[in-house]
Amino acid sequence: MSFLKPKLPEYFPVTLPESLNQKAVRLLNGQLKELESVRGLSCDDPQFTAWHNSTVSLLKRFLAPTSPHLQGFVDIGFWTHIYPAPPGHEQRLFVDGCRTAEASLKAVVREIEEFGVHVEQHQEKPAVGRNGGMQQNFYGNVTFQNQAIATDNAIQKIEHMGDTTGASLKEIAHLLQQSEELKMREVREGLAGIEGLAVEVRQPEAKRNWKSILDYGQVILAVADKATDVAHKLAPYLPAVADLVHNARLALGI
Repeated sequence: MSFLKPKLPEYFPVTLPESLNQKAVRLLNGQLKELESVRGLSCDDPQFTAWHNSTVSLLKRFLAPTSPHLQGFVDIGFWTHIYPAPPGHEQRLFVDGCRTAEASLKAVVREIEEFGVHVEQHQEKPAVGRNGGMQQNFYGNVTFQNQAIATDNAIQKIEHMGDTTGASLKEIAHLLQQSEELKMREVREGLAGIEGLAVEVRQPEAKRNWKSILDYGQVILAVADKATDVAHKLAPYLPAVADLVHNARLALGI
């Protein structure tokens, strides 16, 4: 007589649903992996633009609107506001920007792993204008902010080299932004000139583009001349720029 063994129930592995935190970490790690490919391109390449836009979109989904990581990533200076840019300037900015982006995304991943994503995001409601239409609120000029950040970054790099010119450029940039006599466009031009000058000062004298130094220096001095309300405060710092302009004229034989 044979006995049939009872058929045991089959067990299948259970796949737990992915949590929002796990999803955020997975997607951001994907952006980090893709960064290794796009960092070999340029800021004008469509593939890089797509990567940058999708990364910003993900950060806005998972971080609070006031997160310094979000604002810091948006403000990374992958591209220059200087035209014409000195040779190699754009490439150096792009390489530095990719390096900063990598560090920023890794910091975000660590924060989400420790504290989770921001789930209560409140969108700002558009205000209603006097005429009944929708009035859009702007919390600062993004282009101006990006230029100010790019200028500050350029100054910090020459300060780290121990160049005393950096201290003067830093004060000039600060005072131009304080001036009530200057238009925003003029302040932005002055900051762009300071950024360009700082980039050139980083180079050994033999490799400096003296024509660019002359142009940037003249822009800075012209904008400073219009800032009459802070002229007495600017006076101690402008000689550093004037000396560079003088040296540029000598190097160019002007």
